[in-house]
Parts: sequence; structure tokens; C-alpha cells
Amino acid sequence: MAAPRFIYHVVFKDEWERQKDNTIYSTTTFEDEGFIHCSKAEQLSRILKRFFKNRADIRILKIDTTLLDAPVLYEAADDGSGFFPHIFGSICMQAIVDIEMPQVYRRSK
Repeated sequence: MAAPRFIYHVVFKDEWERQKDNTIYSTTTFEDEGFIHCSKAEQLSRILKRFFKNRADIRILKIDTTLLDAPVLYEAADDGSGFFPHIFGSICMQAIVDIEMPQVYRRSK
């Protein structure tokens, strides 16, 4: 199966605001781990519910992998939940083709 053209990265609004006028986008995870965490479209809802519940201060960056300068590798999640795209480098801004403001995922009671 071919890798998807579009992948998604979740970022906090304030971090996006600090970088949106730069020529490249990067994260502290890239500095710490050597890659930027991303998701395929079908993984995104699960990631939002698991890691970003009750957060209205996030943005979802839609990334066109054909416009990236850095390689994308699919690696297994530690919890066995599947293979996730990781970008091994910074993201050139031209590869970010859309920015979404998602609904807030509420914690179940």
C-alpha cells in the first residue's frame, strides 16, 4: 500500500503563532527525538481524543508529503496501535497546505 500524500501534525496555537511567519516549522520533539510526530487521516481522531482532550488551543497542520524536503518514515507506536508517520527534519512552510481548528474532544464522564 502506498503512503498517503497528506499527513497531519497537531500543534498548540501559541507555538503555531510563534512560527507561522517563518520559512520552516519545527518542534521541541524534533530537537529532543530527531523527528516530528504526525498522523495519517484515519489516525487523527484517535490522537486528538487520546492526547488533546478538552483542548481548544490546538491547530492541525495538513502536510503535503510531496512538498517536504525531509524524509517521512512510518514507525510502529510503542503501544502497538499502528505505524505513524514521522518527519525526520523541519517542515518547509510550503508543505503546510491547510490549518484546521478542530472541535474540542471532551473527556467521557
